[in-house]
Amino acid sequence: MMLTAVRTLFDYHYRAYDQVWSSVMELSREQFVKEYDYSVGSVRNQLVHVMNVDDRWLLRLQHQQPTESLAFTDFPDQQSVWQRWVSIRGSVQDYALGLSREQLERTVELHFPGRGGRRHNTRWQILLHVVNHGTDHRAQILALLHDLGGQTFEQDLILHLWSQEES
Repeated sequence: MMLTAVRTLFDYHYRAYDQVWSSVMELSREQFVKEYDYSVGSVRNQLVHVMNVDDRWLLRLQHQQPTESLAFTDFPDQQSVWQRWVSIRGSVQDYALGLSREQLERTVELHFPGRGGRRHNTRWQILLHVVNHGTDHRAQILALLHDLGGQTFEQDLILHLWSQEES
């Protein structure tokens, strides 16, 4: 069951972001980078933040030191974010979908000096965190899209599951 759950959650995570990207690509550049005084700000910043977090967790799971955080200003438009998004998405999906049940159950030691030092979590817990974090920011992006007059959608997991039954 664990393998199926992880695969289902990552399918949901990135398919829901596919819907977000459909709306994001309709925004003007000005709308895309329009600053908001909440969370990490603009639609661009939200997307860069999510791909940065997904990538940094992937590196930790692979026992590698995370690189410097991506700078929002290095991504001036939708296409520049999209190109990096596709690369990170592929790496995360390949990793998450390639794990065995035993690997998902294995504990990973993490070090976070600013958050209590050494932490221990199973891989499945960390991967669940990645999807949950993405859902939080997707909701924020959808609110921004609504504010900008863009297309939004319901992002409930159950709706994703039902749509899979229909296809």
